[in-house]
Amino acid sequence: RDTDPRRMEQQAAAHGPSHRPAGRSKIYRYVPNAAYQLSGRFHFTTHETEDDTMSLINEFPQLYFFSSTLPETYLPFCADFGPNNICDVVNFCATVRNVVQTPCLSERTIIYYTSTDDKVVTNTVFLLCCYLMLEEGLTPEEAIAKFDCIKGLPVLAYHDATWHESDFHLSILGCLQGLEKAMWSGFVDPAKFDIQAYEACYETDNYDMTKVTPKFVAFATPKSKADQYTSARLPSDHASVFREMGVTDVVRLSDAGVYDDDAFVQEGFKHHALEFEDCTCPSAG
Repeated sequence: RDTDPRRMEQQAAAHGPSHRPAGRSKIYRYVPNAAYQLSGRFHFTTHETEDDTMSLINEFPQLYFFSSTLPETYLPFCADFGPNNICDVVNFCATVRNVVQTPCLSERTIIYYTSTDDKVVTNTVFLLCCYLMLEEGLTPEEAIAKFDCIKGLPVLAYHDATWHESDFHLSILGCLQGLEKAMWSGFVDPAKFDIQAYEACYETDNYDMTKVTPKFVAFATPKSKADQYTSARLPSDHASVFREMGVTDVVRLSDAGVYDDDAFVQEGFKHHALEFEDCTCPSAG
């Protein structure tokens, strides 16, 4: 299939309308290997195989194809598969920006490609929408509209971190609106986001935590003993970092006995137990 955007009109007879949705309200047919314009010279496509990618690169040397592994790096807890975290968002936007702004590519059409796997496509669309918001100035609604008009594009609703059938369908638009609100509220500034500080607290040997808002820190449960997943993560390992973050209270959601609750009290924190079954959602009550 011809992916050269300059020949898209020639594809219309075989594949329906021209695959150039930017700035239009029409519906366009999803076809793997076809390119969809997102902004100026920047386009998006999906490839079914690596052979497709190499074939298209060789067939159209005037186009610049590139990709990223970030949409595939989400580590699930249960049946969840995304969305990517804020660190991935910032890194992805930087990757795309660097390619789009590369002087030697200024006269070439740039095409971001990903696989046709529905979960990877969903994370890719989310990250591309973040780029359109943060770098191109689009609203969440304008960004997702670039993809909503591609009929048949395999985009899924996000699943919560459980094995149960999801009864709340989190959309990409909802995630984008959450990012927008976080920026408006001053919770995050992608332009000044400290990746090193984020990674220093994420999945370390002693703790795994993220400062979600100025007054809320999410963290993996401490544990008194090592298990098949991680080494021991003692409450005392968390204490100094919690103090730097301004934490005053610790809420345990996991079963009792994984760590000593009193250890946090001895470190000067108030401790609360709010247990519910792992890999489930808390009850409405």
